[in-house]
Amino acid sequence: MYQNSITRTHRTAFVIMIDQSGSMQESVLFGTERMTKAEGVALAANTFIDEIISRSRRDGGIYDYYDIAAIGYSGDGVYSLLDGERSFTQPSRLAAREVRKTSRMVVNTLPDGKEIMTVCQHNAWIQPRSVGGTPMYEAFSKVLEMVSAWCRKTSNADSYPPTVINITDGEGSDADGEKIREITARIKTVKTSDGNVLLFNMHLCGEHDSVAPSVLFPCDRSELPDRRYARLLYDISSQMPEAYNPLIAEIRGGGRPPYKGMSYNCSLSNIADVLNIGSVSINVM
Repeated sequence: MYQNSITRTHRTAFVIMIDQSGSMQESVLFGTERMTKAEGVALAANTFIDEIISRSRRDGGIYDYYDIAAIGYSGDGVYSLLDGERSFTQPSRLAAREVRKTSRMVVNTLPDGKEIMTVCQHNAWIQPRSVGGTPMYEAFSKVLEMVSAWCRKTSNADSYPPTVINITDGEGSDADGEKIREITARIKTVKTSDGNVLLFNMHLCGEHDSVAPSVLFPCDRSELPDRRYARLLYDISSQMPEAYNPLIAEIRGGGRPPYKGMSYNCSLSNIADVLNIGSVSINVM
């Protein structure tokens, strides 16, 4: 299980869910740079999408190894962030688009300890947004519909299963914990012949929480703080396949697998690491 290689005839799928509720307007630090949570998550997601497109480049052009979707949820409802009403888009479609670029200054430390400032450009596939409530149940319901339809396709029957990554800074406003457990359990039962859908949940800390430790890919519930929402995220997240263990152990500094595909009280930098882990363990042919 979770061993099939990715080819143009047997793609895999990524769904990024982004909380764009009003609380994402809070200001936090991303390294040495101050920005809102919404800006930081958009930056991390845009970097991830750029990386997926880069991995799809071959001598003959862009190969569509992946189907990609990004779903936003806020007081404005649930909506696609990448390609209008299309459920999924592909690297070749994205690479052919004209997209606005954003620039930011990044501090790099040289081997001798000297720091230099460089300008990095990123494609702004996703725009930061922060408004209203958090319809997380509605968003998960949309994702269930999407991954179910994807896995039903004959061409995807033997593919590496979809990966869903939910990035949020708080609880849903449209359902209680039991309803969230029910809808996510249904998502995790959707499968291909190579395994069930993988669901990651990333809880982003606020500045007032930044002194508390981050918990990345816990091995056991006891690693989490005694908070109802932390326990909920643990319960609804997938157990990680063995192929991910070396990278997870490196990021979290050890631990005994199996690991849960979640984080609690994580920073923007942690989210970038988790997005990377969500894709690098998959073999592309």
